[in-house]
Amino acid sequence: MGFRLIPEGFKPTKERVVAAMSVISVVLLCAMSGVAISALLEAEEDAARHRRDQEVIGFNDETSDTTTTTTSDTTETSESSEVTTETTPPDTEPTETHPSTSDTSESSASSSTSASATSTTTTSTTTTSTTTTRQTTAATTTSQTTTPTTTETTIGERTYNAIVYATSTLNLRTGPGTSYESIRQLKRGDQIDVVGITTNGWYKTIRGNYVNATYTQTEPINTPTPKPKPATSTPKPTKKPTATPTPKPVSGNKTLVGTFSVTFYIPVNGNRTASGTTATMGRTVAANKNDFPFGTVIYVENDPLGGDGYYTIEDRGVGAGVIDIFVDERSDIPSYGVTTRKVYIVTP
Repeated sequence: MGFRLIPEGFKPTKERVVAAMSVISVVLLCAMSGVAISALLEAEEDAARHRRDQEVIGFNDETSDTTTTTTSDTTETSESSEVTTETTPPDTEPTETHPSTSDTSESSASSSTSASATSTTTTSTTTTSTTTTRQTTAATTTSQTTTPTTTETTIGERTYNAIVYATSTLNLRTGPGTSYESIRQLKRGDQIDVVGITTNGWYKTIRGNYVNATYTQTEPINTPTPKPKPATSTPKPTKKPTATPTPKPVSGNKTLVGTFSVTFYIPVNGNRTASGTTATMGRTVAANKNDFPFGTVIYVENDPLGGDGYYTIEDRGVGAGVIDIFVDERSDIPSYGVTTRKVYIVTP
C-alpha cells in the first residue's frame, strides 16, 4: 500500500488546531446560550399564560354576577311593562394568528396568547351587552308611560231669534250647561226672548244668559188664575216701608237714543249696585257700559212700572241694547216679562 502525501495546504498546524478549537468553543457557547434563552422565554411565557388565565377566571366571575343581576332586573321590568327588548351585541372581529418563523415553543405560546385575548374580548362584550340591555329596557319602560290627556268639547252657537215660554220652573244660567251658575229661576209661562241656540240644545237669551231648550215651547202658556184664599183671623203683616225714591227731573231736554229691550231684576248682594249705590225701585236701572255711563238720567217711554219713566243708570250686568229695571219683589215684575221701549237721554 502506498501512502499519499498530504497536500501542504491541508497539513494540520498548531495555529489551525487552535483556530478550529476556538470556532468549536464559540459554536458550543452559542448553542448553550440559545438553550438557556429558550428556557427563560418559555418560563416567562408560562408565567404570562398563568396570569392571563387568572384574569379570565376573574372576568368570568364578574360577568356571571352581572348577568344574574341584569337578568333578574330585566325579568321584573318585562313583567310590569310588557316590553320586549332586543339587544344585539357588538360585532367581534376574529383574532388572526400569523405563523411565526420562531421555534415550536414560541408558536405554541403565541397561539395560547391569541386564545386568551379572544376570551377576554368575549367576556368584555358580554358585560357591555348586558349593561346595554338593562339601560335600554329602563328607557323603553319610561317611554311607555303615557300621561292622560283631557279633551275639551267645543260648543258651537248660531243666531236664532224667537220668543219662547218656560213649560216649568226653569233655571237661568250663565252658560250653556248645568255646570254653570244659576242666576235665578223662571216660572212656568215666563216669556223668554231668544237670540241664539247652541249645539248642545240651549237657548241664549237677549241678556246673554242661557236656558235649556227642552223645557220651553213657542206657544204661550195659559196659567190658571189663582183662587182667592179664605180670609183668616191672622192679621196681615205690615208691608215693609220702601225707600223714598230720589226726586227725578220733570223737565229737561230729551234726546232719543233708540228702542231698547226692557227686562227686570230683583235684589242681589244686599241691594248694592256696581256703582256703589243702594238699588231703589223706581230709580235704579242697569245698562251696558257701552250704552250709558254711570249716573246717566234716562227717560223710558210708557214706563213699564207705571211711574214717571225717569231712571238713573246705577248698575251693570246686561248686554248692549238692553236696560234692566230694578224691582223690590218678583211680584212687581209685569206679567208680560220682557218688552221693548223707546229710551231717551235727559239733559238739564
